Amino acid sequence: MVNGLARYEFSERLADILGESRRDLRFRVTLMVTGGLVAPGPRGRGSPPASPQYAAQLLIGAMAAPQQSQTLEAIRCYADLRPNASAACGNAPRVLFGPAMVTAEAGQRSEFLIRLDGLSFGEALAGLLELSCAEETRAIVASELFGIRINRGCPVASLQFSACWQGRRAVISHTYGLAPDAAPPAWLDPQRGGVVDPGLLHTVFLPVRKLIEIGLLTTLSEDRSTPMLNKLGHKVAAIKKMAELAAKTPHGSRWEKLLSALTAVQAWSEQVDAQENRLLEVTAFGSNPGELRMYCHVPERLPANAPLVVVLHGCTQSAASYNKGSGWSTLADRYGFAVLFPQQNWNNNPLRCFNWFKPEDHDREKGEPLSIKQMVDRMLSDYGLDRDRVYVTGTSSGGAMTNVMLATYPEVFAGGAVIAGVPYRTAKGLREGLESIFQGRSRSPREWGELVRAASPHPGPWPKVSVWHGDADTAVKPVNAEETIKQWADIHGLDLQPTMQMMVDGYPRRVWQGPGGEELIESYTVTGMTHGAALDPGAEPHQCGTAAPFFNAVGISSTHRIADFWGLLAERPASARDPATAGQEAGRSARASTAGSTHTIDDFGQRTCKEDATQKTGPEDYASGTQEQRSGTSRPFGLDVHGIISASLEAAGLLKPGTSNRRSDSKAPLGIDVPGIISTALEAAGVLKGISQRSASAAPEAMLKASGWEGAGWELLLDDPRAFRGGSMLYGHASSGDHGALGARAQSISRRIKLGSQPELSYVRRLDLNAGVNDYTSASFRVLIDGQVVDEVTAIGMVHQETEWLRQAAIDLERFANRTVTLTLEVAACANSYSTVYAKAWVDQLMIHNAVDLACC
Repeated sequence: MVNGLARYEFSERLADILGESRRDLRFRVTLMVTGGLVAPGPRGRGSPPASPQYAAQLLIGAMAAPQQSQTLEAIRCYADLRPNASAACGNAPRVLFGPAMVTAEAGQRSEFLIRLDGLSFGEALAGLLELSCAEETRAIVASELFGIRINRGCPVASLQFSACWQGRRAVISHTYGLAPDAAPPAWLDPQRGGVVDPGLLHTVFLPVRKLIEIGLLTTLSEDRSTPMLNKLGHKVAAIKKMAELAAKTPHGSRWEKLLSALTAVQAWSEQVDAQENRLLEVTAFGSNPGELRMYCHVPERLPANAPLVVVLHGCTQSAASYNKGSGWSTLADRYGFAVLFPQQNWNNNPLRCFNWFKPEDHDREKGEPLSIKQMVDRMLSDYGLDRDRVYVTGTSSGGAMTNVMLATYPEVFAGGAVIAGVPYRTAKGLREGLESIFQGRSRSPREWGELVRAASPHPGPWPKVSVWHGDADTAVKPVNAEETIKQWADIHGLDLQPTMQMMVDGYPRRVWQGPGGEELIESYTVTGMTHGAALDPGAEPHQCGTAAPFFNAVGISSTHRIADFWGLLAERPASARDPATAGQEAGRSARASTAGSTHTIDDFGQRTCKEDATQKTGPEDYASGTQEQRSGTSRPFGLDVHGIISASLEAAGLLKPGTSNRRSDSKAPLGIDVPGIISTALEAAGVLKGISQRSASAAPEAMLKASGWEGAGWELLLDDPRAFRGGSMLYGHASSGDHGALGARAQSISRRIKLGSQPELSYVRRLDLNAGVNDYTSASFRVLIDGQVVDEVTAIGMVHQETEWLRQAAIDLERFANRTVTLTLEVAACANSYSTVYAKAWVDQLMIHNAVDLACC
């Protein structure tokens, strides 16, 4: 047996994970033993181990049974639930996140690797716990499963999976119900004295994170030959082979640690994929022998002959998640270059790593390198990019593939950057690949150089190379950075001793210069950093990216420094420069080089513009702005409440003329300090307390109207303790199926906004979308700009509740740049029977970054 917890210990740990009483779980275990569901056994030493099957039964009992005494019947009933057939037209209950994406694969639905065909709910749940327990399959559960729902009010359960549906990330439910001849549990069966208690009409949800925690506490059989493991096909077999191979090497424990870390990386990557749509997918870019996918980001105002940067993700990452973490598209928008993001397919590698160690994928005119070369050719052709300024970078397996691209197509790339990677041809096969990353392989500079020279007929010149590595990296040994330097130093004919050494942002940088003084190789050793890329997230000119697994916020931006090393930050196209500040460039340090001043919308209707509207935006504008601009802060949509109330009272003759000119500097959420504002205005007017009460009661509608919001079904909740940080928030509600109303019912609120050159939207929200009546009812929340959806959540045949505030950040609005647009918040519900379907939304901290002005409705 693999080490695991005994049953008695398992029940206590399960109680902690579920937030239940340990005594409650122990009693349920006793009922399972006395009821004959599990064989009795001693407590303490010698107690039987907790198998996935045992764990599934106890988990069902805890989730499905409203009372302890109903545990046995709940387990017997819910474990035997049978899968419901999905409708042929695809009307499976689901939740869709984000606006629809227009791609060639928009109509396709993701195929799951976890196969549940023919399994009852109990068998499927036990199988998922098996996969969560097994090291080689845990990442698959994290990537595909969303969570588990059990309905206590009726014998229905569902396994929810994250997938691609009609071009969007979605949650799709595999539902389970009673078999035709089965009876509901006694507490729900009127024929056995059951009465449906309204208090029981709710569902219990277990997220995948907790399911994996529970699975880790279980014990697999010694041969690990479980039905679910056998159903996963070639992908699991490949992962298992990799794990078995690693276990036979001295680095087995490090491999297990890396796989565990990759689970967190993939979970974050899947979350980003479900929310981000910043990249454009391109198809039909060539023969694509490596079977890769092509994504790109091209700034709207791309100058002629712009550079191209090829960005390669690491294991379990995606194009979108690597872009989110590294911030390359942000830098591209600031400095006017295109970015290409090749993406690995799961079928090519069970961890979605680039296959840098396979002979068929590290040779010229073969496999993955040729696919990437074809993508580069497509980008150069489509956008008229500069063929002499093409660069490539990547982290981990992407860093290793960067060396492959530099070696196999040196005539294509002017430079490269290898982050936590390995030298070219350090391995031929998986075994040597594991040895390379965990131990490192040492060769002489000449031997390394000959491998590169043999990879192509190119005689030179050769790409310049930037090498980055954390000295605390346990996933890819830091010695690989030194071996990479040896390889490219030999190619450039340089001595191993650097020309210069210095400290940059607190970290050592070494530089190797050519005969003409040009920097040909640079190396950053990021002291104390583990595996991944070095980042300095933030809104300052030298900052970009997002801290996440394998994206380490260590105070230096590898993305920014690499772009500077390649010369991408040296100048900005004239059309995007501010003539008044262009002369300041020479006196500015590299840390101040970035783009775009930030315009914000002041509190609910107050128009603010931080620079002359006739000026162009660019790196200089941003760097020379105010401290508030440089911090990237945007004020929430607020109300000029002082002005509104004071102006009203002044017009009524209750306030001295001129008082309405005073402004509020309240920093309360949504910019509203309502009690203080109202009392200030009324004190100045000297009016009675009764008038104050009437004014306060009318304030929300007046505030919304005065700030430009128009619509129905939405209201401003003042001083609501449920708000994100106290204060006030917007609330919208729409329903269908009640009061004799059927069909689609929508409620929306809108306002006009003038956007700047690089606008972004952010907000926090809570949703309650109740569409669980049948497979055809729906409830949704949408954010629209000029009628185009920029963010959306739609529940179809399901209930979707966000019990905690969720922040939606950096929603790209660049396609609406420099326009006056209409921002709309909408809730909608659609019922086909007289059962209520509703959508509720609470919105707070609504901000537009880089908004220039407000246009009155």
